[in-house]
Amino acid sequence: MNDMILILNHSDEFSVEIASRLRAEQIYARIVAPETTAQQVRSLAPRGIILSGEAAGEGGTLDGEILALGIPVLALGHTAHMLLACLGGASADAPLREKKALVEYGDSPLFAGVREGERYMQEARTLMLPTGVRETARAAGCTIAFEDANRRCYGVQFELERNDPDGSTILLNFAGSICACASWWTPDAALKQAQAVLADTAARGAFAVCAVSGGVDSTLSALLARRAFGEKMIAVLMDTGLMREGEAEQTKALFAELDIPLRVVDRSGEVIERLSHKVGGEEKRAVVLGCLSEEMIRQSAAIQGEKALVLGTNYSDFLHSGAGAPLYAGSGMTVLEPLAELFKDEVRAMARQLGMSEEAASHKPFPALGLGARIIGEVTQERLHAVRTADAIFREEIRAAGLERKLYKYFPVLTGADTAGREMLVLRAVTLSGGMLVPARLPYDLVERTVQRILSVSPSVARIFYDETPTQLGRESFS
Repeated sequence: MNDMILILNHSDEFSVEIASRLRAEQIYARIVAPETTAQQVRSLAPRGIILSGEAAGEGGTLDGEILALGIPVLALGHTAHMLLACLGGASADAPLREKKALVEYGDSPLFAGVREGERYMQEARTLMLPTGVRETARAAGCTIAFEDANRRCYGVQFELERNDPDGSTILLNFAGSICACASWWTPDAALKQAQAVLADTAARGAFAVCAVSGGVDSTLSALLARRAFGEKMIAVLMDTGLMREGEAEQTKALFAELDIPLRVVDRSGEVIERLSHKVGGEEKRAVVLGCLSEEMIRQSAAIQGEKALVLGTNYSDFLHSGAGAPLYAGSGMTVLEPLAELFKDEVRAMARQLGMSEEAASHKPFPALGLGARIIGEVTQERLHAVRTADAIFREEIRAAGLERKLYKYFPVLTGADTAGREMLVLRAVTLSGGMLVPARLPYDLVERTVQRILSVSPSVARIFYDETPTQLGRESFS
Protein backbone atom coordinates (compact mmCIF):
# COMPACT_ATOMS: atom_id res chain seq x y z
CA MET A 1 0.00 0.00 0.00
CA ASN A 2 2.60 2.54 -1.09
CA ASP A 3 0.15 4.63 -3.14
CA MET A 4 -0.12 7.14 -0.35
CA ILE A 5 1.05 10.43 1.13
CA LEU A 6 3.19 10.18 4.26
CA ILE A 7 2.68 13.01 6.78
CA LEU A 8 5.56 13.73 9.17
CA ASN A 9 3.74 15.02 12.21
CA HIS A 10 5.17 18.24 13.62
CA SER A 11 1.65 19.38 14.57
CA ASP A 12 -1.15 17.05 15.69
CA GLU A 13 -3.88 19.50 14.74
CA PHE A 14 -2.66 20.23 11.23
CA SER A 15 -1.57 16.66 10.51
CA VAL A 16 -5.06 15.36 11.22
CA GLU A 17 -6.56 18.18 9.16
CA ILE A 18 -4.30 17.38 6.18
CA ALA A 19 -4.93 13.63 6.38
CA SER A 20 -8.69 14.16 6.69
CA ARG A 21 -8.82 16.46 3.66
CA LEU A 22 -6.80 14.09 1.50
CA ARG A 23 -8.82 11.06 2.57
CA ALA A 24 -12.03 12.96 1.81
CA GLU A 25 -10.73 13.07 -1.78
CA GLN A 26 -10.01 9.30 -1.60
CA ILE A 27 -6.24 9.84 -1.41
CA TYR A 28 -4.75 7.71 1.34
CA ALA A 29 -2.62 9.59 3.88
CA ARG A 30 -0.77 8.16 6.87
CA ILE A 31 0.58 10.16 9.81
CA VAL A 32 3.96 9.14 11.22
CA ALA A 33 6.35 10.48 13.86
CA PRO A 34 8.34 13.62 13.00
CA GLU A 35 11.60 11.74 13.69
CA THR A 36 10.91 9.22 10.92
CA THR A 37 14.20 8.49 9.17
CA ALA A 38 15.05 8.20 5.48
CA GLN A 39 15.44 4.44 5.91
CA GLN A 40 11.96 4.15 7.39
CA VAL A 41 10.50 6.32 4.64
CA ARG A 42 12.22 4.17 2.02
CA SER A 43 10.62 1.03 3.46
CA LEU A 44 7.15 2.63 3.28
CA ALA A 45 7.80 3.92 -0.27
CA PRO A 46 5.13 6.66 -0.33
CA ARG A 47 4.32 8.71 -3.43
CA GLY A 48 4.92 11.92 -1.52
CA ILE A 49 5.82 13.38 1.87
CA ILE A 50 4.19 16.29 3.69
CA LEU A 51 5.90 17.94 6.65
CA SER A 52 3.07 19.31 8.78
CA GLY A 53 4.10 22.18 11.03
CA GLU A 54 2.62 25.03 13.00
CA ALA A 55 2.18 28.38 11.31
CA ALA A 56 4.59 29.91 13.83
CA GLY A 57 6.35 26.89 15.31
CA GLU A 58 9.91 26.38 16.42
CA GLY A 59 12.40 23.53 16.40
CA GLY A 60 12.29 20.14 14.77
CA THR A 61 14.71 18.41 12.47
CA LEU A 62 14.48 16.71 9.12
CA ASP A 63 16.65 13.78 8.08
CA GLY A 64 18.33 15.32 5.04
CA GLU A 65 18.73 11.89 3.46
CA ILE A 66 14.99 11.91 2.83
CA LEU A 67 15.59 14.43 0.03
CA ALA A 68 17.90 11.94 -1.69
CA LEU A 69 15.09 9.39 -2.03
CA GLY A 70 13.61 11.18 -5.03
CA ILE A 71 10.18 11.43 -3.35
CA PRO A 72 8.38 14.82 -3.64
CA VAL A 73 8.31 16.80 -0.37
CA LEU A 74 5.90 19.55 0.68
CA ALA A 75 6.75 21.44 3.88
CA LEU A 76 4.05 23.60 5.48
CA GLY A 77 4.31 26.19 8.24
CA HIS A 78 7.51 26.24 10.25
CA THR A 79 8.71 22.98 8.64
CA ALA A 80 9.34 25.03 5.46
CA HIS A 81 12.33 26.52 7.30
CA MET A 82 13.59 23.01 8.13
CA LEU A 83 13.30 22.00 4.48
CA LEU A 84 15.04 25.17 3.33
CA ALA A 85 17.95 24.50 5.70
CA CYS A 86 18.37 21.01 4.19
CA LEU A 87 18.40 22.58 0.72
CA GLY A 88 21.23 24.90 1.76
CA GLY A 89 19.21 28.03 2.56
CA ALA A 90 18.35 29.85 5.77
CA SER A 91 15.65 31.89 7.48
CA ALA A 92 15.89 34.93 9.73
CA ASP A 93 13.57 37.45 11.37
CA ALA A 94 9.80 37.57 10.74
CA PRO A 95 8.80 40.78 8.90
CA LEU A 96 5.19 39.55 8.64
CA ARG A 97 3.49 38.63 11.88
CA GLU A 98 -0.19 38.35 12.83
CA LYS A 99 -1.62 40.33 9.94
CA LYS A 100 -3.41 39.84 6.64
CA ALA A 101 -1.39 40.17 3.45
CA LEU A 102 -2.09 39.84 -0.26
CA VAL A 103 -0.35 36.69 -1.51
CA GLU A 104 0.75 36.60 -5.16
CA TYR A 105 1.49 33.18 -6.65
CA GLY A 106 4.03 32.43 -9.36
CA ASP A 107 4.10 29.70 -11.98
CA SER A 108 4.29 26.44 -10.05
CA PRO A 109 2.37 23.14 -10.31
CA LEU A 110 1.74 23.44 -6.58
CA PHE A 111 -0.38 26.57 -7.08
CA ALA A 112 -2.26 25.62 -10.25
CA GLY A 113 -5.78 27.02 -9.96
CA VAL A 114 -4.93 29.17 -6.91
CA ARG A 115 -5.52 32.88 -7.41
CA GLU A 116 -3.91 35.72 -5.52
CA GLY A 117 -5.79 36.73 -2.41
CA GLU A 118 -5.48 37.76 1.19
CA ARG A 119 -4.34 35.29 3.83
CA TYR A 120 -3.80 35.76 7.51
CA MET A 121 -0.08 35.44 8.24
CA GLN A 122 0.64 34.39 11.78
CA GLU A 123 4.33 34.48 10.93
CA ALA A 124 6.41 34.70 7.75
CA ARG A 125 10.18 34.84 8.05
CA THR A 126 12.78 36.32 5.73
CA LEU A 127 14.10 33.47 3.57
CA MET A 128 17.54 33.23 1.97
CA LEU A 129 17.15 30.94 -1.03
CA PRO A 130 20.16 28.96 -2.29
CA THR A 131 21.04 28.34 -5.94
CA GLY A 132 18.48 26.11 -7.62
CA VAL A 133 15.64 27.17 -5.31
CA ARG A 134 13.23 29.83 -6.54
CA GLU A 135 10.44 31.93 -5.06
CA THR A 136 6.92 30.79 -6.02
CA ALA A 137 4.76 33.07 -3.82
CA ARG A 138 5.29 36.38 -2.07
CA ALA A 139 3.42 38.85 0.12
CA ALA A 140 4.38 42.36 1.22
CA GLY A 141 7.83 41.92 -0.32
CA CYS A 142 8.43 38.69 1.63
CA THR A 143 9.01 35.24 0.10
CA ILE A 144 6.08 33.09 1.23
CA ALA A 145 6.76 29.92 -0.79
CA PHE A 146 9.65 28.35 -2.70
CA GLU A 147 10.49 25.26 -4.72
CA ASP A 148 13.41 23.20 -5.93
CA ALA A 149 11.91 21.86 -9.16
CA ASN A 150 14.73 19.37 -9.82
CA ARG A 151 14.32 17.69 -6.45
CA ARG A 152 10.56 18.32 -6.35
CA CYS A 153 10.76 20.02 -2.97
CA TYR A 154 8.18 22.66 -2.05
CA GLY A 155 8.00 24.95 0.98
CA VAL A 156 5.04 27.12 2.03
CA GLN A 157 5.26 29.29 5.15
CA PHE A 158 1.53 29.36 5.87
CA GLU A 159 -0.59 26.48 7.14
CA LEU A 160 -4.08 25.42 6.17
CA GLU A 161 -6.91 27.62 7.37
CA ARG A 162 -10.34 26.36 8.31
CA ASN A 163 -12.80 26.56 5.41
CA ASP A 164 -9.80 27.05 3.13
CA PRO A 165 -10.51 25.91 -0.46
CA ASP A 166 -7.12 27.21 -1.69
CA GLY A 167 -5.39 25.09 0.95
CA SER A 168 -7.28 22.04 -0.27
CA THR A 169 -6.32 22.84 -3.87
CA ILE A 170 -2.65 23.05 -2.89
CA LEU A 171 -2.85 19.66 -1.17
CA LEU A 172 -4.56 18.06 -4.15
CA ASN A 173 -2.08 19.62 -6.59
CA PHE A 174 0.73 18.11 -4.59
CA ALA A 175 -0.82 14.67 -4.09
CA GLY A 176 -2.32 14.37 -7.57
CA SER A 177 -0.35 16.39 -10.11
CA ILE A 178 3.09 16.23 -8.48
CA CYS A 179 3.01 12.85 -6.71
CA ALA A 180 0.60 11.05 -9.09
CA CYS A 181 -1.33 9.48 -6.20
CA ALA A 182 -4.39 7.50 -7.23
CA SER A 183 -7.79 8.11 -5.62
CA TRP A 184 -8.40 4.65 -4.18
CA TRP A 185 -9.26 5.22 -0.48
CA THR A 186 -12.99 4.47 -0.80
CA PRO A 187 -15.34 3.15 1.92
CA ASP A 188 -15.01 -0.31 0.38
CA ALA A 189 -11.20 -0.09 0.48
CA ALA A 190 -11.31 0.97 4.14
CA LEU A 191 -13.61 -1.94 4.96
CA LYS A 192 -11.38 -4.45 3.18
CA GLN A 193 -8.35 -3.11 5.05
CA ALA A 194 -10.12 -3.46 8.41
CA GLN A 195 -11.27 -6.97 7.53
CA ALA A 196 -7.75 -7.94 6.46
CA VAL A 197 -6.46 -7.20 9.98
CA LEU A 198 -8.69 -10.00 11.29
CA ALA A 199 -8.65 -12.43 8.37
CA ASP A 200 -5.41 -14.37 8.90
CA THR A 201 -5.95 -14.94 12.61
CA ALA A 202 -9.56 -16.00 12.02
CA ALA A 203 -8.46 -18.39 9.26
CA ARG A 204 -6.13 -20.14 11.72
CA GLY A 205 -9.12 -20.99 13.91
CA ALA A 206 -8.29 -18.62 16.77
CA PHE A 207 -10.94 -17.55 19.29
CA ALA A 208 -11.54 -13.78 19.55
CA VAL A 209 -12.22 -11.88 22.76
CA CYS A 210 -13.49 -8.35 22.02
CA ALA A 211 -13.12 -5.64 24.66
CA VAL A 212 -16.16 -3.37 24.28
CA SER A 213 -17.42 -0.22 25.97
CA GLY A 214 -20.66 0.47 24.09
CA GLY A 215 -19.00 3.13 21.92
CA VAL A 216 -19.08 2.98 18.14
CA ASP A 217 -15.38 2.02 17.82
CA SER A 218 -15.47 -1.10 19.97
CA THR A 219 -18.96 -2.06 18.76
CA LEU A 220 -17.86 -1.89 15.12
CA SER A 221 -14.71 -3.88 15.92
CA ALA A 222 -16.87 -6.56 17.57
CA LEU A 223 -19.20 -6.62 14.57
CA LEU A 224 -16.23 -7.11 12.22
CA ALA A 225 -14.92 -9.85 14.52
CA ARG A 226 -18.31 -11.55 14.54
CA ARG A 227 -18.25 -11.68 10.75
CA ALA A 228 -14.64 -12.88 10.63
CA PHE A 229 -14.60 -15.38 13.53
CA GLY A 230 -18.25 -16.50 13.51
CA GLU A 231 -19.16 -18.43 16.65
CA LYS A 232 -15.57 -18.40 17.86
CA MET A 233 -15.81 -14.99 19.51
CA ILE A 234 -17.21 -13.24 22.55
CA ALA A 235 -17.59 -9.54 23.35
CA VAL A 236 -16.81 -8.58 26.94
CA LEU A 237 -18.15 -5.44 28.61
CA MET A 238 -16.54 -4.67 31.95
CA ASP A 239 -18.81 -2.56 34.15
CA THR A 240 -16.35 -0.21 35.84
CA GLY A 241 -18.99 1.65 37.81
CA LEU A 242 -18.01 4.72 35.79
CA MET A 243 -20.57 4.30 33.02
CA ARG A 244 -23.36 6.75 32.23
CA GLU A 245 -26.92 6.14 33.40
CA GLY A 246 -28.40 3.20 31.46
CA GLU A 247 -25.22 2.63 29.42
CA ALA A 248 -24.86 -1.09 30.22
CA GLU A 249 -28.51 -1.82 29.40
CA GLN A 250 -28.29 0.09 26.11
CA THR A 251 -25.15 -1.86 25.16
CA LYS A 252 -26.83 -5.19 25.91
CA ALA A 253 -29.78 -4.23 23.70
CA LEU A 254 -27.52 -3.07 20.87
CA PHE A 255 -25.42 -6.24 20.86
CA ALA A 256 -28.54 -8.41 20.93
CA GLU A 257 -29.80 -6.48 17.90
CA LEU A 258 -26.48 -7.05 16.10
CA ASP A 259 -26.42 -10.75 17.09
CA ILE A 260 -23.08 -10.39 18.86
CA PRO A 261 -22.63 -12.57 21.97
CA LEU A 262 -21.94 -10.29 24.93
CA ARG A 263 -20.68 -11.07 28.42
CA VAL A 264 -21.05 -8.35 31.07
CA VAL A 265 -18.64 -8.50 34.01
CA ASP A 266 -19.24 -6.27 37.05
CA ARG A 267 -15.97 -5.03 38.58
CA SER A 268 -17.38 -1.68 39.69
CA GLY A 269 -16.67 -2.19 43.40
CA GLU A 270 -13.04 -3.11 42.78
CA VAL A 271 -12.48 -0.22 40.35
CA ILE A 272 -13.94 2.36 42.73
CA GLU A 273 -11.87 0.94 45.59
CA ARG A 274 -8.66 1.14 43.53
CA LEU A 275 -9.48 4.73 42.60
CA SER A 276 -9.49 5.73 46.26
CA HIS A 277 -7.08 8.63 46.89
CA LYS A 278 -6.22 8.88 43.17
CA VAL A 279 -6.63 12.49 42.01
CA GLY A 280 -4.67 12.86 38.73
CA GLY A 281 -6.30 12.04 35.40
CA GLU A 282 -3.46 9.79 34.25
CA GLU A 283 -3.26 7.77 37.46
CA LYS A 284 -7.03 7.27 37.44
CA ARG A 285 -6.92 6.22 33.80
CA ALA A 286 -4.11 3.77 34.58
CA VAL A 287 -6.29 2.13 37.24
CA VAL A 288 -9.20 1.61 34.84
CA LEU A 289 -7.01 0.36 31.98
CA GLY A 290 -5.18 -1.94 34.41
CA CYS A 291 -8.46 -3.49 35.57
CA LEU A 292 -9.62 -3.80 31.97
CA SER A 293 -6.45 -5.58 30.85
CA GLU A 294 -6.61 -7.92 33.86
CA GLU A 295 -10.20 -8.81 33.01
CA MET A 296 -9.54 -9.44 29.33
CA ILE A 297 -6.60 -11.69 30.20
CA ARG A 298 -8.77 -13.50 32.76
CA GLN A 299 -11.56 -13.99 30.23
CA SER A 300 -9.16 -15.54 27.74
CA ALA A 301 -7.45 -17.82 30.27
CA ALA A 302 -10.11 -20.56 30.07
CA ILE A 303 -10.10 -20.60 26.27
CA GLN A 304 -8.15 -23.40 24.63
CA GLY A 305 -5.93 -22.90 21.60
CA GLU A 306 -4.94 -19.67 19.89
CA LYS A 307 -6.60 -16.52 21.22
CA ALA A 308 -6.95 -13.02 19.80
CA LEU A 309 -7.90 -9.82 21.59
CA VAL A 310 -9.83 -7.36 19.41
CA LEU A 311 -9.66 -3.69 20.45
CA GLY A 312 -11.56 -0.69 19.08
CA THR A 313 -8.52 1.61 18.82
CA ASN A 314 -9.09 4.25 16.12
CA TYR A 315 -6.51 6.50 14.42
CA SER A 316 -7.05 9.41 16.83
CA ASP A 317 -6.58 7.09 19.82
CA PHE A 318 -3.40 5.78 18.23
CA LEU A 319 -2.00 9.28 17.62
CA HIS A 320 -2.83 10.64 21.08
CA SER A 321 -2.41 7.58 23.32
CA GLY A 322 -0.65 4.92 21.27
CA ALA A 323 -1.81 1.41 20.47
CA GLY A 324 -3.38 -0.79 23.12
CA ALA A 325 -1.12 -3.76 22.38
CA PRO A 326 1.61 -2.96 25.00
CA LEU A 327 -0.93 -3.49 27.81
CA TYR A 328 -1.18 -7.14 26.78
CA ALA A 329 2.48 -7.98 26.22
CA GLY A 330 3.14 -11.51 27.42
CA SER A 331 -0.57 -12.36 27.69
CA GLY A 332 -0.38 -15.00 24.97
CA MET A 333 -3.04 -13.20 22.92
CA THR A 334 -2.61 -11.78 19.46
CA VAL A 335 -3.82 -8.16 19.69
CA LEU A 336 -5.85 -7.00 16.67
CA GLU A 337 -6.91 -3.38 16.09
CA PRO A 338 -8.94 -3.35 12.86
CA LEU A 339 -9.82 0.37 13.07
CA ALA A 340 -6.35 1.68 13.91
CA GLU A 341 -6.04 3.37 10.47
CA LEU A 342 -9.48 5.04 10.58
CA PHE A 343 -10.51 8.47 11.83
CA LYS A 344 -13.75 8.74 13.82
CA ASP A 345 -15.76 9.98 10.82
CA GLU A 346 -14.54 6.99 8.81
CA VAL A 347 -15.49 4.66 11.67
CA ARG A 348 -18.99 6.12 11.75
CA ALA A 349 -19.34 5.81 7.96
CA MET A 350 -18.26 2.15 8.10
CA ALA A 351 -20.70 1.46 10.93
CA ARG A 352 -23.54 2.77 8.78
CA GLN A 353 -22.20 0.83 5.80
CA LEU A 354 -22.45 -2.40 7.82
CA GLY A 355 -26.02 -1.71 8.89
CA MET A 356 -25.61 -0.26 12.38
CA SER A 357 -28.41 2.12 13.37
CA GLU A 358 -27.86 5.86 13.15
CA GLU A 359 -28.18 6.09 16.93
CA ALA A 360 -25.38 3.54 17.40
CA ALA A 361 -23.18 4.99 14.64
CA SER A 362 -23.45 8.54 15.97
CA HIS A 363 -23.03 7.58 19.64
CA LYS A 364 -21.20 10.44 21.35
CA PRO A 365 -17.52 9.96 22.28
CA PHE A 366 -16.87 8.86 25.85
CA PRO A 367 -13.42 8.68 27.48
CA ALA A 368 -11.92 5.35 28.57
CA LEU A 369 -12.02 6.60 32.15
CA GLY A 370 -15.77 7.14 31.82
CA LEU A 371 -17.38 9.45 34.36
CA GLY A 372 -14.09 9.38 36.27
CA ALA A 373 -12.78 11.78 33.63
CA ARG A 374 -15.64 14.15 34.48
CA ILE A 375 -14.56 14.38 38.11
CA ILE A 376 -11.66 16.64 39.05
CA GLY A 377 -9.92 15.04 42.01
CA GLU A 378 -10.84 11.84 43.82
CA VAL A 379 -13.64 9.59 42.58
CA THR A 380 -16.11 8.62 45.31
CA GLN A 381 -19.55 7.00 45.17
CA GLU A 382 -21.20 10.28 46.25
CA ARG A 383 -19.38 12.32 43.59
CA LEU A 384 -20.10 9.67 40.95
CA HIS A 385 -23.79 9.80 41.79
CA ALA A 386 -23.79 13.60 41.46
CA VAL A 387 -22.07 13.68 38.06
CA ARG A 388 -24.05 10.69 36.72
CA THR A 389 -27.32 12.37 37.67
CA ALA A 390 -26.24 15.67 36.15
CA ASP A 391 -25.12 13.89 32.98
CA ALA A 392 -28.48 12.11 32.59
CA ILE A 393 -30.41 15.37 33.05
CA PHE A 394 -28.18 17.34 30.65
CA ARG A 395 -28.41 14.64 27.96
CA GLU A 396 -32.17 14.46 28.35
CA GLU A 397 -32.55 18.22 27.88
CA ILE A 398 -30.21 18.24 24.87
CA ARG A 399 -32.19 15.43 23.19
CA ALA A 400 -35.53 17.10 23.97
CA ALA A 401 -34.29 20.29 22.27
CA GLY A 402 -33.24 18.32 19.15
CA LEU A 403 -29.60 19.37 19.52
CA GLU A 404 -28.04 15.93 20.01
CA ARG A 405 -26.72 15.56 16.44
CA LYS A 406 -25.66 19.19 16.13
CA LEU A 407 -23.24 18.98 19.05
CA TYR A 408 -19.94 17.12 19.02
CA LYS A 409 -19.99 16.50 22.78
CA TYR A 410 -21.86 17.67 25.86
CA PHE A 411 -21.30 16.71 29.48
CA PRO A 412 -20.96 17.99 33.07
CA VAL A 413 -17.69 18.16 35.02
CA LEU A 414 -17.53 18.09 38.81
CA THR A 415 -14.73 20.53 39.61
CA GLY A 416 -14.41 20.49 43.41
CA ALA A 417 -15.66 22.35 46.46
CA ASP A 418 -16.36 26.04 46.93
CA THR A 419 -15.33 27.99 50.06
CA ALA A 420 -18.27 26.48 51.95
CA GLY A 421 -17.17 22.96 51.05
CA ARG A 422 -20.02 22.23 48.59
CA GLU A 423 -19.49 20.89 45.08
CA MET A 424 -19.26 23.06 41.96
CA LEU A 425 -20.28 21.69 38.57
CA VAL A 426 -19.48 22.91 35.05
CA LEU A 427 -21.64 22.20 32.00
CA ARG A 428 -19.75 21.81 28.73
CA ALA A 429 -21.22 21.59 25.20
CA VAL A 430 -19.05 21.97 22.09
CA THR A 431 -19.11 21.74 18.32
CA LEU A 432 -16.12 20.63 16.26
CA SER A 433 -14.57 23.13 13.83
CA GLY A 434 -11.31 22.09 12.21
CA GLY A 435 -9.16 20.98 15.13
CA MET A 436 -10.97 23.15 17.69
CA LEU A 437 -13.71 22.41 20.21
CA VAL A 438 -15.92 25.49 20.06
CA PRO A 439 -18.44 26.21 22.88
CA ALA A 440 -22.04 25.87 21.69
CA ARG A 441 -24.55 28.67 22.18
CA LEU A 442 -27.25 26.70 23.95
CA PRO A 443 -30.73 28.23 24.43
CA TYR A 444 -30.84 30.02 27.76
CA ASP A 445 -34.03 28.27 28.86
CA LEU A 446 -32.37 24.88 28.25
CA VAL A 447 -29.42 25.80 30.47
CA GLU A 448 -31.71 27.31 33.11
CA ARG A 449 -33.93 24.22 33.18
CA THR A 450 -30.90 21.89 33.37
CA VAL A 451 -29.44 23.85 36.29
CA GLN A 452 -32.72 23.87 38.21
CA ARG A 453 -33.24 20.13 37.74
CA ILE A 454 -29.69 19.25 38.83
CA LEU A 455 -29.89 21.44 41.94
CA SER A 456 -33.25 19.94 42.89
CA VAL A 457 -31.97 16.35 42.97
CA SER A 458 -28.28 16.82 43.92
CA PRO A 459 -27.98 18.45 47.37
CA SER A 460 -24.18 18.12 47.28
CA VAL A 461 -23.98 20.49 44.27
CA ALA A 462 -24.10 24.17 45.23
CA ARG A 463 -23.06 26.09 42.10
CA ILE A 464 -23.27 25.34 38.35
CA PHE A 465 -21.41 27.16 35.55
CA TYR A 466 -21.37 26.96 31.74
CA ASP A 467 -17.90 26.65 30.13
CA GLU A 468 -17.27 29.03 27.22
CA THR A 469 -13.59 28.13 26.69
CA PRO A 470 -12.48 26.98 23.20
CA THR A 471 -9.80 24.25 23.19
CA GLN A 472 -7.87 22.20 20.67
CA LEU A 473 -9.18 18.72 19.96
CA GLY A 474 -7.23 16.14 21.95
CA ARG A 475 -5.96 18.65 24.52
CA GLU A 476 -8.94 18.61 26.85
CA SER A 477 -8.20 16.39 29.86
CA PHE A 478 -11.85 15.42 30.39
CA SER A 479 -12.72 15.08 26.67
